[in-house]
Amino acid sequence: MKRHEPASIPTHAHHLGAMALLLFVHQPDESRLKAALSNVEKALDRSWRDRPDDLTNLPLGHHRDLLRYFAAPQLLDLALQLTGPNTVPRLADEARSHLAAVLALYPPRPIWWVIFRTDGNAIRPVTVERPPICGAAHDARLQQIQDDGLGVAAVSAPTEEDALREMTRLWDQFVANGSPATRPLGHQ
Repeated sequence: MKRHEPASIPTHAHHLGAMALLLFVHQPDESRLKAALSNVEKALDRSWRDRPDDLTNLPLGHHRDLLRYFAAPQLLDLALQLTGPNTVPRLADEARSHLAAVLALYPPRPIWWVIFRTDGNAIRPVTVERPPICGAAHDARLQQIQDDGLGVAAVSAPTEEDALREMTRLWDQFVANGSPATRPLGHQ
């Protein structure tokens, strides 16, 4: 026998009041609420597929979390109002507009991998590259770096040159505070 699953709304605490108000105002029955939530999920998937180039490293789960955090009530409100075949595209457009607003306030900085060799207390950068997007390519590249006896650090910076400067700054700070070879981990 199939078990009845009530509709659940993944909601961050700061949206609880808005979500309660939406449910009070719209008073959807369970099937309408489940349909609206399903349409929101489909729209989040669609907006992720059409995300801007500077967010190509953003996994689907993080994209969903970001939009749920910033726009959950707005998306659910619209989903409860819309019907018909254009519902998901319209919701995806709404999600993209919220994401654009977030990016205008908090522009992303690219992540660079600084691949390096260590030589005592110095580092010798070998290359700087953009990491592969998740999955098998990401894991294979990390394994190749390890097999080559190299180290890698993920650095957030606007350019390759800035990534190298930031890596050098972080390494100098690391050495100044004592590397794990000269100081036990967890020692303050």
